[in-house]
Amino acid sequence: MRRRAAALLAIALGLSAGAPGCKPRDPAPDAGAASPSPVPAPAGLIAEAFLPTPEATWAKARALAGGPAALLPGSAGALAASLLGLPIAVAPEIDGGVPVLGAAVEAPDRPRPRGAIGIHVKDGARLVDQLTRGDAARFRAKPDAATSITLLEPLQGTSPLALGVLGNYLLVSERADDLTLVGPYVARTMPRSAVPKEDLAIEIPRSAIEGPLLKAARSAWDRARGAEGAPRATAVPLAPMIEDGLAVLGDLERARLTLVLGEDAHLRVTGTPRAGGGPASRASAELAVGDVKPLLELPADTLAGVLVRDRAASRAEDVPRLVDALAGLVEGELPPAERERLGAAIRAASDARGDWFAGGLRFSGAGPTAFVRAAVGDRARLETAVADLLGTAELTPVKAALKREGIRISASKAALPQLTGDVRRVRLERSGGASQAGGAAPSPARKAPAGAGLSGGGAPGSSGASGAPSSVELLYLVRDDGLFASVGSEPGEGLRSVVAALQGENLGGVPAMKTALAPLGADIAFALVVEPLRLVASRLGQPGAGDSAPVVFAVGATPAAAGAPAVLWARADVAATAIREILRFGGAF
Repeated sequence: MRRRAAALLAIALGLSAGAPGCKPRDPAPDAGAASPSPVPAPAGLIAEAFLPTPEATWAKARALAGGPAALLPGSAGALAASLLGLPIAVAPEIDGGVPVLGAAVEAPDRPRPRGAIGIHVKDGARLVDQLTRGDAARFRAKPDAATSITLLEPLQGTSPLALGVLGNYLLVSERADDLTLVGPYVARTMPRSAVPKEDLAIEIPRSAIEGPLLKAARSAWDRARGAEGAPRATAVPLAPMIEDGLAVLGDLERARLTLVLGEDAHLRVTGTPRAGGGPASRASAELAVGDVKPLLELPADTLAGVLVRDRAASRAEDVPRLVDALAGLVEGELPPAERERLGAAIRAASDARGDWFAGGLRFSGAGPTAFVRAAVGDRARLETAVADLLGTAELTPVKAALKREGIRISASKAALPQLTGDVRRVRLERSGGASQAGGAAPSPARKAPAGAGLSGGGAPGSSGASGAPSSVELLYLVRDDGLFASVGSEPGEGLRSVVAALQGENLGGVPAMKTALAPLGADIAFALVVEPLRLVASRLGQPGAGDSAPVVFAVGATPAAAGAPAVLWARADVAATAIREILRFGGAF
């Protein structure tokens, strides 16, 4: 379902818990002596983090980063010493083969949670001696009787971090009271936990989900909706999805975030619904899922593609909220008759289309063009519904709103060579030079490329390379095999390409794209693939240039099976080439 797919994206805020797939771990050899017994978790625990193999993970990270990483420390010990402001001579004391551990607790009176990180060292007492004794000493040792932590206080000036040693763990926090609050749990209890198999794992319990995470998500949505509580225009299409996303987020029992580094980087977020049949349980059971075939059937020159699956029942539930959101953009109250007509048009289009749609973006010398293909349930009903939906632009309150914005909408038939079917054109045009600063008349349209106009798409009414277009055309076509639409610099070419891709060149024939999308499987509700390097090249006036380095985001649900609970998941897979280029030219993105 569209809204439930987006709802799962809320999980990607960084949830986690219950670490399935972890192998049991014996305490570190020194743990018994240094930590006679574990201590209870501090009140308000909201996260536990595990970096199982710091040395190996840092080596993978440097390899993924490529050239720029050559200037960074070559070992995990040297990296830690550098980041913490410790003498490089103590780097060999840091044990890169034992997990780095961390925990955080909620701090309602502070802008950030309180937390501590534990870095295993070969001999804690020896490390304290190296840092606090001799001519090169930088710290003084200050034992904390309540926790047995040896606090390390700088001899000169102040330190941005609080450091301490407990047993064979070097503890790091933002403040000393954080160190004494969370540090004992990190150094005495967490070493006895199961060790995840991934390069990084963050476990977050329900207390964190229903507390600070949900509060932060609601606060962000409140800001997006604006002071009046109604969504801003840019948020209207997302309003139902975000509302359901918050409900799903608040109904998770636990969640888990992991990172695996290899030839590429793979981020995973999973959430387990609470028992009781709440929003998260319903989402996991009702989510429309499938494979990536519609995405692979987009044109081969697609630089960004998206696939969304949903069900008729969920779309029907969305209609009232979508009407409310659209009505909120009209000044005053939308009269009941007009409101009913708007709702009926949206409902009819929703009922007549199928359970998925896929869209993409391409670039040419003329600029960007977007295109969409959606499944069709009832062709005749969908054609009528789309016409009725466009007709709502004639409603008096809607016309008044468009007039205030200086926009005119017109619809007509269009003939495109090599395309069978009834192609329709919708034109949105700025009236009276409204798109020009100071009310100046639009500049003459640039010369269209060969084959432009309706035969090639064109960009009618454009105001020149330096200004926004004074008009935009959308072309659409309804057939038994799909609803096709295109808008942008070359809508005609975009429409032809998305139709032709069903039997011609498409993303399924692009090796890098096929390799990136194939692992998603058949349980996806939402998928997004982007070619960031080629997009940047296109923006710089070089369409077709740039390396293929896909970045993939996906959301889905794995049903309960063999005693295992259902799981909502989100994932991101980033090609190594994209990582290296983003690090080199971050500003261009």
